[in-house]
Amino acid sequence: CMRKFLVSLIAVAALGAGTAFAQGGYWAGFSVGYPGAALHFGIDNISPGLAARINAGYNYIGAGGFALGADVLYDLAVDTGTAPIDVYVGGGLGLGIGTGVDVAVNAFVGGEFSLAQSGLPEGGVFLEAGPSLGFNPFQLGIAAKLGFNYHF
Repeated sequence: CMRKFLVSLIAVAALGAGTAFAQGGYWAGFSVGYPGAALHFGIDNISPGLAARINAGYNYIGAGGFALGADVLYDLAVDTGTAPIDVYVGGGLGLGIGTGVDVAVNAFVGGEFSLAQSGLPEGGVFLEAGPSLGFNPFQLGIAAKLGFNYHF
């Protein structure tokens, strides 16, 4: 059962990646926060305003250990004045494999400060946070991360 779930999660990420390579840009980066640290790869403009991201890293809550995840992000049309900040909402699934197996559902709101629009090298610094629901053990909490994206 868990094997089918993992294969399905990877298949969905691969299909999304294949579709988006033909349509938009992508990014890679890292993040740290609660509940862990991760490397990620994202794809812009799967459809207007919609992006996808896959994550791999270390999770130190629930089952702890290795963590995989897939998220969908949607750009919001928020007027930030002259500040080069993109605001978005998103959600996704996470799978933690450590002392046991943990599945979590996450929702978040975030913002990315564009370094390129500020005259610095291509990339951005982001902050996102939101609720997280884990199922082994059952827990409701907050997930938050600070990270860097390199857009190419």
